[in-house]
Amino acid sequence: MSRGKQRKKKNKVYQKRNRMVLFAFILVILLVYIIIQKREDTSYATTTSASIGDIIDVIENEEADVSTYIVYGTHLNLEGSLDITNPEIENAQIVAKKESGEEVSVDTTYEYENGKLSFSTLDKINTGLDLESLDVDNYYMLLKITSSNGQTKYYSLSNDTEYTEDIDYYTLTRNNSNNKIIISFLKQNSVSALALNITKVHKLPDNVYDVVIDPGHGGNDTGAISGKYQEDEIVLENSLELKKKLESLGLKVLITRDGTETDEYDTYNIYDEDGRVTMANESGAKILVSLHMNSNESDLVHGGVEVYAATNMDLSLAKSFANNIVKEANTSYSKMENDKVEDGVYVRTMKVNRNSSTFKGYKGIYDEVPYLFIIREIGGIATGAYVNGSNASYGENIYRNSNVGVEGYLIELGYMNVNSDLRNVLNKGNSYVKAITDSINSYYHIK
Repeated sequence: MSRGKQRKKKNKVYQKRNRMVLFAFILVILLVYIIIQKREDTSYATTTSASIGDIIDVIENEEADVSTYIVYGTHLNLEGSLDITNPEIENAQIVAKKESGEEVSVDTTYEYENGKLSFSTLDKINTGLDLESLDVDNYYMLLKITSSNGQTKYYSLSNDTEYTEDIDYYTLTRNNSNNKIIISFLKQNSVSALALNITKVHKLPDNVYDVVIDPGHGGNDTGAISGKYQEDEIVLENSLELKKKLESLGLKVLITRDGTETDEYDTYNIYDEDGRVTMANESGAKILVSLHMNSNESDLVHGGVEVYAATNMDLSLAKSFANNIVKEANTSYSKMENDKVEDGVYVRTMKVNRNSSTFKGYKGIYDEVPYLFIIREIGGIATGAYVNGSNASYGENIYRNSNVGVEGYLIELGYMNVNSDLRNVLNKGNSYVKAITDSINSYYHIK
């Protein structure tokens, strides 16, 4: 073979080898990219999916019927009943039981009458099973009955509600990670169960947030006015600063408006696709804080902070907001007595006829619902949301019947028509923001 042919043959070999090396290199880069994307965008499971077979040996043949189940804020709550005779009940409670046998007890009220045991964890809508406290594992929600002779029996839970879709719950961001909890009713071989499958995730989905901040008013709705100062501008400035502070804790924050809204933005499009109520309901957030400035037609000498919460809530966080603001901003609690339940804490309600065509909310223990829409309409059935579009100009809350709600608070920082309040908010806005941030950080144990 001539040297020319030998060189050509070697070149072909080298070219083939180079192509193979290049292909292998590209393949490695592609695999690395896929792994990185998977770590960033999806969850990795440290436990297998829940299966009824894991608890079949623990439970009785009878099943309890769940008539209501709600996720409000960070807590899961249940109501239901079990047909049972001669139980001689010493105690009955809902528990979240691991496959290992370890269980988390939930405060439960119960009543036995005429062969039916009724149970509820809904003493307060923002207490119950704390989803933030659960380990990465599989849990099963069971009714645990202890009889007077010390015998304990477990009963699985069957879904007797209109809500059939799984709930995807993401815990608050801590240390740049979250847990994903799939809450689902399972049914296998005629056996039902309410299961919680918990895995670790490295990143929240793009459309899921930890906190929603709602700067009151906006667009052509200025809110209260005092001289050259407008409520919507004051609360927007503080809301943007609050967003920065919460993000510095590692939280993912959605703000319902940022000052770019047009004059068409007003009270009558809050339920539109990009309206503040719809945004909050779609956010997957656990808490909403709405900032406002108060006003009163009377000539007030004394103003102060007012924190509004929903009906039938544990008010620990509301108290923390009020107390921290008074301390950090060197302000005072409002002297307003109407709807006051604690210093600086208010629960304003209104009665709604649940039999009317306009009320489609939770048909449970509530005779009254929150008066303030931003609290009521983001809570779904837990807060009695009811805006159903019967008033065409006002819109429709398509999430009014949702069994997943955002825990909402409305904070009146001070009074626009009280000079000392207005000056304090204008000059010490950072102190108000710090107080709110510290309350959220401490209450939810973020850092």
